[in-house]
Amino acid sequence: MSFLKSIFGAKAQPAPEPVVIAAMTSLPPPRAASPAFAAPEFIPCTDRRFFEILETYQHRSRPLHDYVSWDIEEEKRLKMLRVEAYQLRNGTDYQPHDVFHLWPYQPVDPDHVIKHVTLKAGAPRVLPEYSQILQVNVVSDRVMKAITALEEAGRQAFYPLDIVPADGGTRQRYHFMQFLEHTDCTVPKLGGFRKGVRQDGTTYWVRTSSDDKVFLDAERAGTRHLFFDKRAKSGCFISSQLVAKLGEFLPAGLYLSETGSVRPRG
Repeated sequence: MSFLKSIFGAKAQPAPEPVVIAAMTSLPPPRAASPAFAAPEFIPCTDRRFFEILETYQHRSRPLHDYVSWDIEEEKRLKMLRVEAYQLRNGTDYQPHDVFHLWPYQPVDPDHVIKHVTLKAGAPRVLPEYSQILQVNVVSDRVMKAITALEEAGRQAFYPLDIVPADGGTRQRYHFMQFLEHTDCTVPKLGGFRKGVRQDGTTYWVRTSSDDKVFLDAERAGTRHLFFDKRAKSGCFISSQLVAKLGEFLPAGLYLSETGSVRPRG
C-alpha cells in the first residue's frame, strides 16, 4: 500500500556513494553527462536535480510502527469510516483494505484518522523522521514543514499525529502523509529498465534487478519536490532543493540515489 516497500530486505547493497551522502548537506555540482544520457530526442537538464529514495539491503531497521501502540478498536472504527467514505464518493461496493493509496487519490477525512499513538517503553530517544505507522507514510513536523514550504498545495495531504510518551512527558508532533497524485516521470529507454514483451506482442518497461541509474523527464516532474511515481523502485523521488532543506532526514536503511535529468529536445 505504501510507496515505501517493507524495509526488511535480503540482498546485499554497497554503501551509498560519497556524492550521495554529500548531497544531503552541500549538494555537489552535477556530474558530466554520460553518452547514454544524451539520447537524440533528449538534452541534459542541469537546473533541476533529483534523487530516488531507495532501500539498502540486509538492514534490520525498524519503522516507527514498531515503537508505538494505539487504540486498536478505535483504529478499526476509523478505518471502516475511511472505507465507507471511499465507497460513497466513488459509487462502488468495493471494500479496500485501506484507502490512503487508492486511485482516485483523494484526501482522507481528517476526522477518520487516528490522532495520537503512545510511545513504547524502550523506544529510541531519537525517532525516525520519515517512516510508517499502520502501513501509512508518516513524517516529523520538521519534515512536513519543509515539504509544504516548497510544494504546491494539493500534491500531498498531511494529518496531525501526536506521539505521546507512556509516562506523560512531552508529545512529539508527527503527520501521516498521503500522496494525492501518481506521476509518470521516468524515461525508461535511457537506463535502469528492460523492455518486456507480452503474449500479444505489446511491450512494457520493467526495472532492472540492480539499482542502475534512472532518468527523469524534468518537464514532466515540473515544480514537484517529493512525488510518488509509477516506475520508482520504492515509489518516490525527491528534488535536490528539498534534500538540501531537510538535511539528514532518512532513517538507517534508506538512502538517496541521484537520477539523471533530461528535457525533450526541441
